[in-house]
Amino acid sequence: MKYQLEDGFIWEVINKETAVELFNQGKEVYRIWQDNSESLIESQQDFDDDRVMFYATEVGYPEMKSEVRWARVDTATGKGMNEGFCVNDGDAYFVNQSDLVKYLRDEMNVDEAGELSDEFILKEAYDNGEYYYTEWDVEEEEYYYVEQDGQMKEIWRDEQ
Repeated sequence: MKYQLEDGFIWEVINKETAVELFNQGKEVYRIWQDNSESLIESQQDFDDDRVMFYATEVGYPEMKSEVRWARVDTATGKGMNEGFCVNDGDAYFVNQSDLVKYLRDEMNVDEAGELSDEFILKEAYDNGEYYYTEWDVEEEEYYYVEQDGQMKEIWRDEQ
């Protein structure tokens, strides 16, 4: 059984017999008192104190995972992004210029014959207002994305 203190520290609660066994194996075992203080068991006599709330071994602090928020999702990779290329005011988003060029060629049917350079395609599309590069401030957006179970989930601020 796990026991978590107010500061987030976690102990693995063990019975007295297991505590004695671990101590005899040279492992660190602690006594946890009613006030949530602890003391390292240093001798067999430390097991004779009846005021002990329980015996425990350290687990430690849990890893704190901060939720990473993304303003957009890259059309090519499915990964979150906070800056990159925006195509036709939101039809597609890309972090990498090479993915943008591929999209312009394949999805927007630019250069069907394959004769134009990437630079020419990018310049023409930019001059025609078909894409731009930008940075989004995720905290100012109406919605954002978080990764859950390997998928990007859209969160609208008014649903929080």
